[in-house]
Amino acid sequence: MFNGQLQIGDRVYAPWRRERLFSARITYLTNGTATIAYDDGETDRMPARRLQRSNKVFIIESVSRRPMESTWSEGRILSDFLRMIGGRPMYTFIRTKVELGHFFKQARLSASPYIHLSMHGLREKLVLQLEEVDIAEVIAAAGDLSGKVVFSSSCLTGHAAFGRAFVQGTGAMAFISPRREIRWADGALVSQLFYKKLLCDGVSPSVAYRFVRKTYRGHADLRYFG
Repeated sequence: MFNGQLQIGDRVYAPWRRERLFSARITYLTNGTATIAYDDGETDRMPARRLQRSNKVFIIESVSRRPMESTWSEGRILSDFLRMIGGRPMYTFIRTKVELGHFFKQARLSASPYIHLSMHGLREKLVLQLEEVDIAEVIAAAGDLSGKVVFSSSCLTGHAAFGRAFVQGTGAMAFISPRREIRWADGALVSQLFYKKLLCDGVSPSVAYRFVRKTYRGHADLRYFG
């Protein structure tokens, strides 16, 4: 389970007046005490040790053919791997830019701090099953992703024309993606390594990125924007 150090902007679960846990975001940290903002607008201050990191990963996939139980896809393999290491994947398959906007909204509202994009890509576009979505449309669909980490296995979206624009336009904490074309097997492998470092080893997204990049520099050529 994720046991890494908490940071401002992290999505967490926090108790509300000794009741059940609710989704919140850390707005301030000092001397082991956290100030948090719940999703309904309420705020509170409590010891950071009472907060629980979310182990959810929101996976949005779009490939040429819809993956079925008998077929393989990076998104499905990642879902199975996350369950194996104690994560909670939320998998969805999309075909159009309208569906992309709908599920980005679901990801924004979820307690998941991580959004994984599994689809084809170009330097300034995502390629869905039925449509291409340019960077301006992707930003509009994504909305405010403050506090979210977005890992994309989409080819070529690690170029500045996409990555920097995405972070600036959405406010995402980080955007991580390959700069060159990436083979399917390499994409599946590096995504699993990235989330293993996050959820099992308790490191930050930037440390997980550096580990994967150092280990598979020649195959993935990942870039980090944030």
